[in-house]
Amino acid sequence: MTVRQGEENMEELPLASTSPFYTLDACNGLLAEKIITAIEMSGDDSGKAWKSLVSQEEALLERLNSQGISTHNDLSSIKWDHATLLFTTTIELSKDGRPVPLGEILTRERFGRFPWEDGSLLGYFLTYIRPNRAITDNDGQDIYDTIVSLLTKLTSYCTEQHRGHRNYEDGFGGMNIKGFITSEEVKLLRRNLSSRTWTASYDEPLDGGVADAAKHFMTLLKSAERRDVGVMFRTHA
Repeated sequence: MTVRQGEENMEELPLASTSPFYTLDACNGLLAEKIITAIEMSGDDSGKAWKSLVSQEEALLERLNSQGISTHNDLSSIKWDHATLLFTTTIELSKDGRPVPLGEILTRERFGRFPWEDGSLLGYFLTYIRPNRAITDNDGQDIYDTIVSLLTKLTSYCTEQHRGHRNYEDGFGGMNIKGFITSEEVKLLRRNLSSRTWTASYDEPLDGGVADAAKHFMTLLKSAERRDVGVMFRTHA
């Protein structure tokens, strides 16, 4: 991947250490949606919804117990911020209790800090993909629209722009959750990205940048699909 004529060399792009690092984590996306619905209800409704959710979701109860939360039915007694609560209760763990890794280390590193503005590979990809009119002008528009919709959910579902608050972006230790998608949405997004309904914008600033971003992202999506998990998109400094 190279920078187009007139731009800086790749080595000279402003990818300073101040750029955040992005990760794509294996998560239980369906449970994440239910948790957000419960904790964002108003007043007593939130506590009731949480208590009902804990009683229905064995995985949630087990995770809370494993974290030493004995009063798991009482949402108000759990002192974690919303970002920590969402991440801790939905992240997929291996048998030894470690986060399930997606892809190889090198792929995760390339995904984590992309040489463009804020370092977001998905941000770049979403900005510079365009519909392939040879396909979408016939019967492929729905496929392209679904790609954009799922990418938008993954990159902004938990942000102030979408939710009207920063509860998932200002977590303990710099936890900043941007969004997530479910395991079924992972499969759909991977399948749609494999189609020919999208192309790169002619004016993308990095020559081959969209294709490079798609390659690394697809590798992680395939890893998530093999494990039948959703994915959570977050950043940390």
